[in-house]
Amino acid sequence: MAHKSPETDNPSDIYGCLEYIMASKGLTAYALSKELGFDKPAKLYTILRRKTKPSYETLISIVNRFDDINGDWLLRGSGEPFKSRQSHPANKSAESTSQADSAAPSNEVIVLRERNNMLERQLSDRDDTIQLLKQQIMILREVIHREPGNLTAL
Repeated sequence: MAHKSPETDNPSDIYGCLEYIMASKGLTAYALSKELGFDKPAKLYTILRRKTKPSYETLISIVNRFDDINGDWLLRGSGEPFKSRQSHPANKSAESTSQADSAAPSNEVIVLRERNNMLERQLSDRDDTIQLLKQQIMILREVIHREPGNLTAL
């Protein structure tokens, strides 16, 4: 069974839709699970391996997080994947480019803004993790310096 890529027409099932969204947004399963606020990416990996179907809550979280995704397409498979043909990078054509509103940001700008926001969140998360690790190191150093005789008991 071949998986659909963003360059092809609509995927045929919910799994294909999820893969299509990930490819269109340039996200890995791990990155998508973080975008959706999942504590662990295992939930999304299980869905993508087709072992379980996504819950209603998961589908709603996708539509809420990515407001350009057409909910009817995701839930029912009807219509276009994106609310506006111009908000999807694979749908660039001479026709849609000529009809584009000059006041609206281009598709590439929208995609770049989304990626920039995602990278800024990842950077912030990384910085938070580094700070937590530094705090843990400081605590461990204090413990070591206070009770050097207890290290042999470990």
